[in-house]
Amino acid sequence: MVPRFSAWAACISTVSALAVVVAANTTASAESWCGTDSLSLSTGELTTTEFVGQDQLELILTNISEESCTLQGYPGVDLVGPDVPTWGPVFSLTRQSGDPQPFTLAPGASATSILTIGAPFAPEDFWYPTSLVVTPPDATTQLQIPWIPYTPVMRQDGATSPATYIGPLELMH
Repeated sequence: MVPRFSAWAACISTVSALAVVVAANTTASAESWCGTDSLSLSTGELTTTEFVGQDQLELILTNISEESCTLQGYPGVDLVGPDVPTWGPVFSLTRQSGDPQPFTLAPGASATSILTIGAPFAPEDFWYPTSLVVTPPDATTQLQIPWIPYTPVMRQDGATSPATYIGPLELMH
């Protein structure tokens, strides 16, 4: 009876050792997620789309660390500006539909996300943000810069199909 138990124990011991080696190799080769402390935020130029009343602004997240990191998904984007009685001072943007894939962001490399801006049609609908606040995917802290385009935005808090929304992050080429 003892030889069977010893053979079974040796088998379990070998499998456990292999699992530890595989886990160690997987952990050693996995890159960490890009955190707020490893990214800087900037914007590209405001561009006009083929759709009347919509412009686009490229949000750029650059890896400022000395290590590669991984990004996937959508940044959380808030426009902050004057307090609107029914909505408040923060306009949290809806995410465009899609299936973003993970990618590696090397040191110094950048990722982009397109912010589509719905322009107001009537002067009473004009709302001028003062700040752009971005939370990278899987992060809990934010990056903030002034709202540089100085363009008005039509607030549509709670709209099912708003004209202002954010796209997925993609590696900048």
